[in-house]
Amino acid sequence: MIVRPVRPEDHPAWAAMRARLWPDEDPAELAGELGAMRETVFVAEEEGALVGVIEIGVRSYAEGGPDGPSAYVEGIFVEAGHRRRGVASAMLAAAEQWARGEGFTHLGSDALIDNDLSHAWHKAAGFAEVERLVVFGKGL
Repeated sequence: MIVRPVRPEDHPAWAAMRARLWPDEDPAELAGELGAMRETVFVAEEEGALVGVIEIGVRSYAEGGPDGPSAYVEGIFVEAGHRRRGVASAMLAAAEQWARGEGFTHLGSDALIDNDLSHAWHKAAGFAEVERLVVFGKGL
């Protein structure tokens, strides 16, 4: 397996993985965001096929982190047939290396409150839970 920065020819596979990661979002909108993204993106490639992607952004604030900007895992996805084989961990290691190289001392991430599998992965990857959040909205 190779973990490397995303390339333009990866866009179709990357867009497909984003659609599976965020199934409630419009796939065309998710694909349309690729060209203008400011995130740093790494992909995992195995035998010429992309099997995972991690998108790392920079946020002005991350819960549990120091004051100021932090690197942030905006999304991570591994194809079903390649899970539990270290793909996510390898991509996270690349993201951490990038973040350290950019001078960040904190890496944030989040998961939906009921996504127990993601919670378990984050804890196994060395993340500590720092806050729980319920977001409310009201139409006007």
